[in-house]
Amino acid sequence: DMRDISDTAQTLATIAPFASSPTIIRGIGFIRAKETDRVHAVCAELARLGVGVEEHEDGMTIYPCADVQPATVQTYNDHRMAMAFSLIGLRFDGVTIENPTCVSKTFPNYFEVLDTLR
Repeated sequence: DMRDISDTAQTLATIAPFASSPTIIRGIGFIRAKETDRVHAVCAELARLGVGVEEHEDGMTIYPCADVQPATVQTYNDHRMAMAFSLIGLRFDGVTIENPTCVSKTFPNYFEVLDTLR
């Protein structure tokens, strides 16, 4: 239940494919009214990368995925989408973030800092 830490739900969702069992995120239905419908957006972009995911009214279930397929991840102009999904790109080549400059809202040099982790 991520109700009290909903700003980290997208980050958990993007590392969940690397877990050894399904990850259930719940209590976050209200984040559908943020910069974008974050529940739907996360599910759509995980699916674009070939990750098994089920969308629920109040969250999602993400299944382990051994091999993410290359794709351009849509950010919906949402800084948290860009930052969260860039983490998958640390493990798999071919993951591109559409409109990466949307991170300027909260962390303008995010991608420079991320590059130091490679």
